[in-house]
Amino acid sequence: MSDFKKALKFVLEHECTFAKRHYGDMAFVVSENESNDPGGLTKFGIDQASHSKVDIENLTLEQATEIYRKEYWDKFRCEHLGWPLNLVHFDNCVNMGARQAVKLLQRATGAHDDGAWGPNTQAAVVAACKVRSADVVAIQVIERKREFYKDLAEEKPELAEFKEGWLNRTEDLQKAIV
Repeated sequence: MSDFKKALKFVLEHECTFAKRHYGDMAFVVSENESNDPGGLTKFGIDQASHSKVDIENLTLEQATEIYRKEYWDKFRCEHLGWPLNLVHFDNCVNMGARQAVKLLQRATGAHDDGAWGPNTQAAVVAACKVRSADVVAIQVIERKREFYKDLAEEKPELAEFKEGWLNRTEDLQKAIV
């Protein structure tokens, strides 16, 4: 199985809502619209706010997979990171947005944390992975992710209801790479 497919499997396990009595069956993924979720209508983790031209209600797994590959995996250079760092970065891009995901990666590798991927970030990631390994850098990014969510829930009380889910997902991510 390719790194993308393994990473997508992890993301979908955490992004999908299933029809009653069909947990885990991708043929029974349903859309949801959480009142406090700024993404609005969501299916397979693809939200209407970020994908205004997508028919979320009728989105298929194949269409969602293509969106994940183009808009997250390819766009944010996940294929250039070794496993498991590419899984962590991909999940972060999906779950917290690319700018914040890049910042966490930059902080873990000693790059300037401006949230933009450029040659300095690329060089810092390569150097950090050579010195510490992709596994160690991945754990360091996860530690920063955990702190980010705790801080976010404190700073934005309207999002506090999501804190436990974010932290559970972060724990699952760490378990997936150890």
